[in-house]
Amino acid sequence: MTAPLPGLVLLGGAGVYAALVGAGDVTFNSTPLIIGVAALAAGIVGRRQRLVPIGLTLAGWGLAVLLVRDGPLPDDRAAPAYLVGMGVGLLAAHAVARAWRVPLTGALISALAGGLSFYAAYDVEALNRWPLWAAALAVWGVVEVARAPDAA
Repeated sequence: MTAPLPGLVLLGGAGVYAALVGAGDVTFNSTPLIIGVAALAAGIVGRRQRLVPIGLTLAGWGLAVLLVRDGPLPDDRAAPAYLVGMGVGLLAAHAVARAWRVPLTGALISALAGGLSFYAAYDVEALNRWPLWAAALAVWGVVEVARAPDAA
């Protein structure tokens, strides 16, 4: 029964995210970090190594977001900080991908999709709402469960 575990971890991550951000205990700014940590945990705990580079990329960017929006870095340095955070995440993802011989494609797509979502969030209000990202993480979890080798 270990095959669907990564998807179950992602589903659990969606629930934790919804509970923390939905209750207001954690700011929406934590979204990329929480999703990244959920992917990282799903990859490690569930032995789905291709998820680890995705998690590292999102976590690197997410940490930079928190350092600017809720931390000590100034707002006028947001763009460079986000680039550095994404770059650090991608470098870590690249190192893991090479060592484990897994594709880096998911991490690259995550970087692009994250950047596009962040850019579009200025015009599409739904992208600034936690329920959308909780649902996206839950759907990802369902897809991972369905992709499990021993799924019915």
